[in-house]
Amino acid sequence: MADYGLSVTNNGGSVIISNTYKTMVFSERGSFRITSSFTDKGGQGSYVFAKPIRTQEPPQIFFGNLNGVHPKVSVYLTLLGGPGNWTGFVANSAIGGGNQLQNTYVEFVACKYSDSPNQNRFGMNQWDASGNIIFNSDDRIIRYTKFAKNWSFVTGQTVFTYRSNLALDADDFVCISAFDRGVTWFIGFNFAGMTILDNGVPVLDITVNVPGGGNSYPYGANTSFCVPVCKFPAARYHN
Repeated sequence: MADYGLSVTNNGGSVIISNTYKTMVFSERGSFRITSSFTDKGGQGSYVFAKPIRTQEPPQIFFGNLNGVHPKVSVYLTLLGGPGNWTGFVANSAIGGGNQLQNTYVEFVACKYSDSPNQNRFGMNQWDASGNIIFNSDDRIIRYTKFAKNWSFVTGQTVFTYRSNLALDADDFVCISAFDRGVTWFIGFNFAGMTILDNGVPVLDITVNVPGGGNSYPYGANTSFCVPVCKFPAARYHN
């Protein structure tokens, strides 16, 4: 902590509010559907935020509570808007099992850094040394439940998988936006996404579809990703 301001730690000794570190807070909760027009093509769904997120940093989007006709669902996310005006997102999906059109219901939670002061008569606002708001007492702070950090690599004929081996609860939400497929993923691959449902059970894996197969793969068995998982009880995290 600097020579001024406020620092708050939790029971585990971790700093959760300070004048130095930005705080991730709840922004919006919603739901949408991912659908497709063909059984052998990808699906797509989109959502427009009720109000734009004004942070320079992109929001973090968590998916949970999937229901649909397919036992396996993999997705990747594209945010809409840009720094200072994030307006929503588009989700593209691939599925496994069955020959039915995609129709997956997804509940999501959008999180952001604090971006506006508390306007009420009572409460607290906190700014950093540059005068940017970093916390207000009306914000609902995000509590990370667990992290996927150790991955095992499984090669296949045309599909490669990075398994997190992380056990998920029914009420867990996975940070989909933590995985950025990026430009490198496009070199020789036509799909890279996060598998969040397999055999009808919530999972956290990264799947890469390689049209030509072979022995080459994106980053190899030593790849490391850190993907957060959170719980968002509706009693606290609601619009």
